[in-house]
Amino acid sequence: MLDDLKWYVSHDLGVNVVFTYDGGDLIFERMMNVPTDHYSIRVKDKITINYSSEASLFYAMQSLKQMVVIEDGMISIPYCSISDEPKFQWRGMHLDVSRHFFTVDEVKQYLDWMARYKFNRFHWHLTDDQGWRIEIKKYPKLTEIGSVRAKTLIGHAGSSKEFDDKPERGFYTQAEIKEIVRYAKTKCIEVVPEIEMPGHARAALAAYPEYSCTGEELPVAETWGVFDHIFCSKKETIDFLQDILGEVIALFPGEYIHIGGDEAPKTNWKTCSACQNQIKVNGLKDEAELQSYFIQQMGAFLTKNEKKLIGWDEILEGGLAANATVMSWRGTKGGIEAAEQDHPVVMTPGSHCYFDHYQSDRSTEPLAIGGYTPLEKVYSFNPIPNELSGNKRGLILGAQANVWTEYMEDFDQVQYMILPRMVALSEVLWGTNKDYKDFLIRLKNFEFPYYDKTETPYSRAAFYVQSDISTSEEGIIIKFTKDDGSQNLQISGNNKKSIIPLGKNKLKVNRTPAKSKVKIQATSGTSSNADTVTLFILQHSTLGAEWDLTTQPSSYYSGDGAFTLTDGIIGRRPWNGKEWLGFDTSTIKMNFAFKKKRNISTVNVGFLQAETSWVHLPNQVIVRYSKNGKRWKEATSSVDSESTKLKLNKKAQFIELEIVGDFTIPEGKNGAGHTPWIFMDEIWFDSTDKSRFRIFKRN
Repeated sequence: MLDDLKWYVSHDLGVNVVFTYDGGDLIFERMMNVPTDHYSIRVKDKITINYSSEASLFYAMQSLKQMVVIEDGMISIPYCSISDEPKFQWRGMHLDVSRHFFTVDEVKQYLDWMARYKFNRFHWHLTDDQGWRIEIKKYPKLTEIGSVRAKTLIGHAGSSKEFDDKPERGFYTQAEIKEIVRYAKTKCIEVVPEIEMPGHARAALAAYPEYSCTGEELPVAETWGVFDHIFCSKKETIDFLQDILGEVIALFPGEYIHIGGDEAPKTNWKTCSACQNQIKVNGLKDEAELQSYFIQQMGAFLTKNEKKLIGWDEILEGGLAANATVMSWRGTKGGIEAAEQDHPVVMTPGSHCYFDHYQSDRSTEPLAIGGYTPLEKVYSFNPIPNELSGNKRGLILGAQANVWTEYMEDFDQVQYMILPRMVALSEVLWGTNKDYKDFLIRLKNFEFPYYDKTETPYSRAAFYVQSDISTSEEGIIIKFTKDDGSQNLQISGNNKKSIIPLGKNKLKVNRTPAKSKVKIQATSGTSSNADTVTLFILQHSTLGAEWDLTTQPSSYYSGDGAFTLTDGIIGRRPWNGKEWLGFDTSTIKMNFAFKKKRNISTVNVGFLQAETSWVHLPNQVIVRYSKNGKRWKEATSSVDSESTKLKLNKKAQFIELEIVGDFTIPEGKNGAGHTPWIFMDEIWFDSTDKSRFRIFKRN
């Protein structure tokens, strides 16, 4: 660190000044007519830093810190010539302090990590159903009542009904808010506060139920999810929220105020006389336009107070408020739509930017909400969608990672979830994400030692023993690797007849007519669970085969393509994205063919149900089958569980599969009114045939 080097610094920006340190001269020179935030560093007999702004000088100093080598008490900086500038102007990190509260010092530590990796927007999620965390002097009950959650769910919301008996409490005084904002400014970071509306309002309405549609007195939410109890759209509520925003504006000097706008069920609005009167008086079409009207009132208020409104991509629904910036989290569709309407966009899709997701096999990880966002996936992210034309591409301001803290009870867990993934996102946003293997080397040689020295929790998931599964003519091939290039991994299994060695760290598992389970374990020989990977392979009739997908999965949940459906790995819960194919459409079609007719007794299809993440079971599975590909028959089964088994008891060579789900998510559920996701996994057939299944291979 530069502080450790006893730099003697006193400078006046805009004037060339020579600085003296223990090894020579440090010269700062202001550059003109260069891009904002551009800087350069030259190290030879002197260190010369050219900068274009106060922020660029700060970024140059961060880079210089990271180049310092201290060895045997000697300080050195390698000769170099660096010219650098960020690719994107919005380089953001988000932190949810509503679900779990973090102290002022912990928030400052979060800002320190942001500064180290040259992020410049701190999205501070201050309010939600489970806690109100900002002092509003005009409405003291927001913190007296809304900042205290009586109890918290133990385990995962998808399966647990157990609670602790420890209240979760805490809020930031206005003096503390100002302190954090000042601290962020010293790191060249703008703080973007979020006050959620009209949904995610249970904590606020626990304090002031008169601003809901029903007036019902309910506690601060004690479970995770989405609730029908949202802000009413009546004038009194809008005045209440604008009073709150008035105090928020006075605390945050930055240009943006985030008003949320996501996951707001309209169930109560449909039966609320005040909301229906707003629709009638303002000539609105429906509740979607009412939400747009609601957001527009906030947008006009913010514009009047010289602030810019930013919100989640649901603010597009019913019409976008003037001068609004859209934060696209449900994939990139919302961002594309906003940019096409000439609105600025920040990309933050769950597929690449949700750091509350698992970052490796969940068996080696602490409990998380679900999903799968490994380091390599973050590093591969491109915030600018290919669908956008040249002049619209410039509306993509950048991207940010979101850190939702339902399953992060303390700050150690927050750090474990963000590090080193935020390093990968930083390189994305600076446009230096060119070589993932080189990135891993630099990470291991420079960042990991720093984390170890500072006793910072972090994930080494990218360096665990990894498995790669690919198709073969008769089943699957599994190859195990480790970051250090280990050639002597120990591989064992519970069914030696099923495991065919193919040389070092590589084996084959063939498909079989009868279903069976094979356990395979590879270890590098250490005692750490992270150095062992265990696979449970479902050996079945179509193992390693590939369906011909007429309907393609979303590019964000595409796993290993159609092979995901037959790779033998059963998708788990909480869900890991790579184990599933995710479709954002209500109908899915695919087909398959054997080399000859088979006696098929049942068709087995695996689905995922995770409604808090908008993932729903479909309604029907339709199987069309034929002996010759010309004459077809049909069988149908309803879907009432994640494992669907359709009885066929027919001879067939050609199979067509159609999965049919709802067009929209029903009222009262997360994402009501939107198309639900359908997540699919392993598909196989039970058969009375005993001979090995041979698959027709398409060209």
